[in-house]
Amino acid sequence: MKYTTKNISEGISLIKNNKLFQNIEESCIQQMILCSQAVKKKYSHGALICNQGEKPETIFVLLCGRVAIVRNLSSGKKNILYEVEENTIFGEHYFFGNYNKYWYDIEAITDVEVLQIPWQFFYCFCNDACTHHAQLIKNMLEILSEKEWLAIKKLDVVNHSSLQEKIFTWLLDNMDDYGVVRLKMKREEMASFFGVARPSLSRTLMRLQEEGLIEVEKHKIKVVDREKMENLL
Repeated sequence: MKYTTKNISEGISLIKNNKLFQNIEESCIQQMILCSQAVKKKYSHGALICNQGEKPETIFVLLCGRVAIVRNLSSGKKNILYEVEENTIFGEHYFFGNYNKYWYDIEAITDVEVLQIPWQFFYCFCNDACTHHAQLIKNMLEILSEKEWLAIKKLDVVNHSSLQEKIFTWLLDNMDDYGVVRLKMKREEMASFFGVARPSLSRTLMRLQEEGLIEVEKHKIKVVDREKMENLL
């Protein structure tokens, strides 16, 4: 759906809370959405939003649902690089640089709705040199910085040689003050994140629970013995 002056107010309540538009007045957000010729699209569960090898032309704002950034290898193996949460952006890796194709697939894990903004808009300042456009660029740079930090944290996980060490590192980094990690990924997605088969992940989690290191429930994992876990890293 292409935004017009008549329908733009319908989605602003979701858009204005996104980090990309922080510290920008609602009227200015409306103006930028119209000026950029952004469109709102819906994708069904399992649909590919973008394909590997496709030319990147858009920055996406995830209005609702969940999206996975997936690397499909010629061997048939599927590697989930990371998941995108609601009200965040994706496709921003291509914001700078001369990249001519996507290195990964972008897949809808649930039914999703996205705002697609042509990336050229971020380079095009009008003659008025609008302060809200400058704020938009600042917000984008902050998002890119945060994503770089998340990439470094994942490298810290996958660089460990054993699955046990990967799980320990991931749990210690993501647990709350009570030692609990709320699971947003399904088991298959978690296995892909760690780069192993699902049975291997299940067996390792079961063994760690039997050893009294963790407690595994359907939607969460609790770290029971943090000190021992850290010593085993």
